[in-house]
Amino acid sequence: METLSSALSVTGPIFLTLLIGYWLANIGLLREAFVDDASRLVFMVTLPVLLFIKIFTAEAELGEQLPLLAAGFLGTLITIPLAWLAARPLAIGDRSAFIQGAFRGNLGIIGLAWAANAYGSSGLAQAALVMAVVTIVYNLTAVTLFAVYSQEVKFSWRRLGRDIAQNPLIIAIVLALFCRQLGLQFPEILLQTGNYLASVTLPLALLCIGASLDFSLLRRSSLTAFGAVAFKLLAVPAVLLAFGWLLRLDPQAMGVLLLLAAAPSATVSFIMARAMGGNSQLAANIVALSTLLSIVTASLGLALLEVIYR
Repeated sequence: METLSSALSVTGPIFLTLLIGYWLANIGLLREAFVDDASRLVFMVTLPVLLFIKIFTAEAELGEQLPLLAAGFLGTLITIPLAWLAARPLAIGDRSAFIQGAFRGNLGIIGLAWAANAYGSSGLAQAALVMAVVTIVYNLTAVTLFAVYSQEVKFSWRRLGRDIAQNPLIIAIVLALFCRQLGLQFPEILLQTGNYLASVTLPLALLCIGASLDFSLLRRSSLTAFGAVAFKLLAVPAVLLAFGWLLRLDPQAMGVLLLLAAAPSATVSFIMARAMGGNSQLAANIVALSTLLSIVTASLGLALLEVIYR
């Protein structure tokens, strides 16, 4: 129970912040226009600043994180075709929603927040590097899914390259690594300003995610939604942790890998499913249900890791 309580201290505050955002939206204090603007501010400004600062000031070198990056990359590559196979028995309209919800996690906010809560700045820096690698895989898969399931949007390597090159999160991570490699030193006043901006990122983003959730959809959740959520919260962490074990990751790296893998389905999966003409209600159900259940699976997984590595 003590181990489980320790794990809940990592995931619990994040979940409660989501619930506060949901409540504030319900009473009209967080309106849709504000949530849209704040989400854009987080994605375009404060989250890139957070990633840059944490990676630039991290003590660990990139070379030390290569096994962790390999585990995240290889594990994600394996889970995507598995999700595709799991969706084969479904109706065509449900497949894109199932696949997006089953493999695409909310790494940029909930995954990073869990890693920061559990391991501080060093864990956040590790999570940011894994997120950069996995995000590229996500983008490649999204374009492939568009090519297969969308009648309007065709596959384009140019558009894929542009999307990756213009992603503010990837730009921030690459810039941070480049500046570290060059041995650049920034004035303390700039780093302090960056820390001020970075400090608002996760609370604001979590409130916005909470405000965007619609738990009323849970009453209409189907077996398909539960299947996608089970895949996302159980199968994906199991696959990534298997690669982490094979690559002999240390306990903190395994914990970071678990927390990223166990993050709930990303809200963008709903947007992508709708854009592909898929079942957008199913996608929304998967996001809401995985967000609700992820606190249980992530907490149990983290507690189990603590017991194994004790």
